[in-house]
Amino acid sequence: STCRAQGHATRKFGTRPVARAAMGLQRLAALLAAGLGGARGFDVEGNRIKGMMAAVYTPMKNGGMELDLTKVKPYAAHLASVNITHAMPAGTNGESVSLTVSERKQLAEEWAKVAPGMGVKVYIHVGAESLLDAIELARHAATLPGVSGIVCMPPVYFKPSLETLHDFLAAVSGAAPALPIWYYHIPVFTGVLQGRAHEVLQLAEKTGKLLNLVGIKFTDYDLADFTACLQVANGKYNLLFGRDDKGLSALMLGGDGVVSSTVNYSPTLREVVQLYAKGDLRGAAAAQQKNADLCDTFGPYGSDARNVQKAIMRMVGVDVGPSRLPYQDLSPAEYAALEAKLQSKGFIDTEPLATALQSDDRRRCPPSSSSPCHQKTQGPPKGAQAKRG
Repeated sequence: STCRAQGHATRKFGTRPVARAAMGLQRLAALLAAGLGGARGFDVEGNRIKGMMAAVYTPMKNGGMELDLTKVKPYAAHLASVNITHAMPAGTNGESVSLTVSERKQLAEEWAKVAPGMGVKVYIHVGAESLLDAIELARHAATLPGVSGIVCMPPVYFKPSLETLHDFLAAVSGAAPALPIWYYHIPVFTGVLQGRAHEVLQLAEKTGKLLNLVGIKFTDYDLADFTACLQVANGKYNLLFGRDDKGLSALMLGGDGVVSSTVNYSPTLREVVQLYAKGDLRGAAAAQQKNADLCDTFGPYGSDARNVQKAIMRMVGVDVGPSRLPYQDLSPAEYAALEAKLQSKGFIDTEPLATALQSDDRRRCPPSSSSPCHQKTQGPPKGAQAKRG
């Protein structure tokens, strides 16, 4: 669900992106050692996610000190308007580790209440530094009829071993045994098990203790590890790729779908998934290159703890408010410069459904609590039209 904001280099895409992935063949062969197969009772196939999932942002107000739950409904409507049918609140893009347990419950409740009726399934991230917090969030998610599954990132300060991560996930998944759970692998932030995500699945197969584990949200550029995950238990697990600028490579390797930040506000990766599904590899590769160029364009604005993609959401008419420290928002000058670049290159959505819910003035201001735009009365502009993309 991330790309250039983390400063990773982007390679150019031609019609053969997989061939350009520069995987070490010897390492790949070693990692493809047969996945272990075991009897499991949970319906993995029935819970398999395909296509696209949006890693959604957490709406805030009051300088990032409060949730703004009134923004969830128009946000969900925007996702539905661009044919996104799966959403993950409170993940990395959702500033999860900056939220309290109480806030995360409120956020889960609101998404579970409004999104399913619009055709958007909700998958709540429940990972936390404290096992007890993660268990509490999992149990809470299981009480909400509108939640279709949970996702769990590992603790990041006291970093687990393979075995203790397995036991952590077993305790969390056991708190919501009726819900499918995906392990959230994002080692660039967590520093946990770089290159070893496949071992999590192999150990789960060996022990049989993670009965409702159905897959991995895999946010890493290590395609050898990703491919090894796909081989465990004869391809049983649901593999969702979270690096936007390499999404096509993951799909071609056999991944089921993408979990993305850019699908929130840009048609580029949406087109990759749609064209690949139609068998148009050349078109999908061209769209993937455009997505990589998008990431390269906003990437420099994401340094120094600036939450650049929340600003881009405002540019497309979906105001999710300011960020919470230690994140900071773009300055007015940075916001204007980036908006001009993105719009001139056709990288972002125009006239979305949510535009009709906000004034044009507010929509074009950076989310600074001191901005004069925030002092204006909000209301839909006359003649505003919704557009589906």
